[in-house]
Amino acid sequence: MIDSLQSLDRSLYNTVLFGPHPHWLNSVMVFITVPENFALAAVVAALFLLTTCGNRGRRLVTSLLLGVGVSDPLSSFGIKSLVARPRPCHGIVSDHLLKGCSDSWSFPSSHAVNIFCAATILSRIYPKATIPAYFFAAAVGYSRVYIGVHYPLDVIGGAVIGTLLGLAVTWSVLKLVGRFPFLSPIG
Repeated sequence: MIDSLQSLDRSLYNTVLFGPHPHWLNSVMVFITVPENFALAAVVAALFLLTTCGNRGRRLVTSLLLGVGVSDPLSSFGIKSLVARPRPCHGIVSDHLLKGCSDSWSFPSSHAVNIFCAATILSRIYPKATIPAYFFAAAVGYSRVYIGVHYPLDVIGGAVIGTLLGLAVTWSVLKLVGRFPFLSPIG
């Protein structure tokens, strides 16, 4: 069963990596796969939430900081080291490796863990944001396969881990609301 799953994973990876790639889509995938491209927007959104959205905005910012503060080191240094799965781009020669290949391990995709954790937190606190949040998270996850640095199961595993972490963070923050009134929901 494991061999069949790995075979399917490699087959899907090859289909995405060696499939047709319009130039405009290459640019989009490279842009959305770089978290720093969204740093200014994240800071502006956090300031907006903190200054104009009351307790709910503070709860969201607190939850996101806690979530990504846990999810990134957990995936980047914890799980990756335990699983030690090589990245698919090691040993593959392709013009479609659009961002180079990292020396870190492949499973799980830390991008996927972080963005799905954030999407889950956002959707739990602002339910109307669920569809765009998960759409963006899926696009970031797909970009990791598209640019050639992760297998699909790295992204799927990262999405599951990130979603579970997001649920745990929002549950924890809700439990802390009684102790920290600034986290309490808006009337």
